[in-house]
Parts: sequence; C-alpha cells; structure tokens
Amino acid sequence: MISRLFWDNKAITYMALSLGFGAVYALNNMLTAPLLLAPGAHLIHLPSGFKFLLVLVFGAVGALSIFTVSLCAALGFYFPGHLALSLELATANALAPWLTKRFFLDHEMLQDNLSNLSWKKLLGMGLLFSLLNSSLNQLILYWNQTIQNMVDGLAIMLIGDLSGVCLVTGLIRLGLNIFKAQSRNLSGSDKN
Repeated sequence: MISRLFWDNKAITYMALSLGFGAVYALNNMLTAPLLLAPGAHLIHLPSGFKFLLVLVFGAVGALSIFTVSLCAALGFYFPGHLALSLELATANALAPWLTKRFFLDHEMLQDNLSNLSWKKLLGMGLLFSLLNSSLNQLILYWNQTIQNMVDGLAIMLIGDLSGVCLVTGLIRLGLNIFKAQSRNLSGSDKN
C-alpha cells in the first residue's frame, strides 16, 4: 500500500527523492570536504552516482529532485546571492543524467522499463553521464568566471563523478547479489 502510494503519486515521490538525495548530498559533502579540490569538484562524489540512479529509475521526477537539491545547495552554500549561476548549475546537474538516459532510449539501446539494462550498458551510461555532468558544470563555472582553469576542475570532477557512479552501481550490484543468494538459501530451506 505505502510503496504503491510512493510510486503512483509523483508529488510524494518528488518529495521523498528530494529529501533522500539532499541527505546523501549533505552527508557526502560533510564527509569528503577535504577532497574538494576545485569548485564543485570532489575527488569522490557519491551524489553523482545517486543522480545517475535517480534519473535512470524515476526519470523526470528524479531530475526535478536533483534540480531542487542542487539549486538549494548552490544558493545556500556555494554561491549565495548568485541566482543565475545557481540556476545554471542546477539545470546542468539535472540535465546530464536525463540527457544520458534520453540518448540511450532514443538510440534504442535501452528500453523505458529498463528490462534490457545490462552491466555493460550501465557502464557506458555511467561514462557518458560523468563526461556530460563534469563538462557542463565546469563550463558553467568557467563561463561565469568562477574558475580560471577549466581543465583542472574538469579532470577532478570527472574522477569524482566516475568514482561516485562506480561506487553506487557497485553497491547496488553487491546488494542484488546478496539478495539473490539469500533468496536461494530461503527457497532451498523451504524444500527441506
């Protein structure tokens, strides 16, 4: 009943995803503050993996949640008083995973229900997302003269995005393997 309400009601899904992603984003930034080597560029950035996952599973609602959290973070912490820059960054953060999913859907490499998603496709999507996300963010920061050297920030952010995507998808894969193993053990014990 509760899960049905979550999946069917886009407003509840949006609020839950925004709160969850906001918590992950804040926790990651708090724990990895020493790894912030350039504006917007963490060496390890788990929220990137979650951004990718949110849009992959929840589509436009996930992208809207990412936009909201990114806008709040930019206005509240990183660039207070810079509304235009904050809006640009929030848009880039929401568009990168959405454009990645659209690319794979439009080129018929992915079905909308994700039924043909393989680890190889997930890896390709993660790489494209990381390149798009890093490039868009660093280009916006450079364009707005927030950074002077786009290449250094791009390299750091790309590493952070890739590490975040790999860690999150790796944790999901590990969780699925554990779940499958426990399901097999339970079904085997039911037969005895």
